[in-house]
Amino acid sequence: MELEAATRRFRLWFRGLRSLRRDLRYARWDDDPAQLSKLVDGFVSHFSDYCAARAEADPVWTLAAPWATPVERGAAYRLAGWRPTTLVHILYTESSRRFEAQLPDLLLGVRSGNLGDLSPAQLAQIDELQRRTVAEEDELSREMAAVQEGHSAVGADGELDVDGLVGRVGAVLAGAEALRLRTMKRAVEILEPAQAAELLVAAADMEIGFREFGLKHDGGGSGRAG
Repeated sequence: MELEAATRRFRLWFRGLRSLRRDLRYARWDDDPAQLSKLVDGFVSHFSDYCAARAEADPVWTLAAPWATPVERGAAYRLAGWRPTTLVHILYTESSRRFEAQLPDLLLGVRSGNLGDLSPAQLAQIDELQRRTVAEEDELSREMAAVQEGHSAVGADGELDVDGLVGRVGAVLAGAEALRLRTMKRAVEILEPAQAAELLVAAADMEIGFREFGLKHDGGGSGRAG
């Protein structure tokens, strides 16, 4: 039952992700900043709700992620999800790509307001976000390594403390989930609504792209379609 519930939860979340990506793409070109901000907030809330639901799940199932394809687990997942710094890497990549494409306009003083038009203050904040996120990622990796190496895995009675081990895994996964959410929220705070929309669409493209490639490579097996 736990696996079925987790799989259903993932499919519902993923369906919502597709819908939010579509809405953000359309709204990006509308002259309605308030609506765009609302959609950006909705995207972050959608991810936040999923993180909260996963925090209540069995950490063993969450770490194993049997609802995901082998491609997703092997290439995209780190501690049951994408690395928090991945979002910052996407931000830098999208910004560089757009900056190069519109450089002639920028030299003429024409501002686009997109990710290729980040201010020095924004770039400084993004750099700080990256450094802080890398440090927190490294700490989580050390904590998981300690769990995997069996530190404190044996109780006072000499028996393997399975419940304690699972609890420690759950604590590390909860930390990783919280870091993903904090990174997304901070990135959105730094950016203007239109810029945040572009970043979130690119992040959704990555998530959906890995999913679709994984299903194609896997032949859509194990009822993983999403």
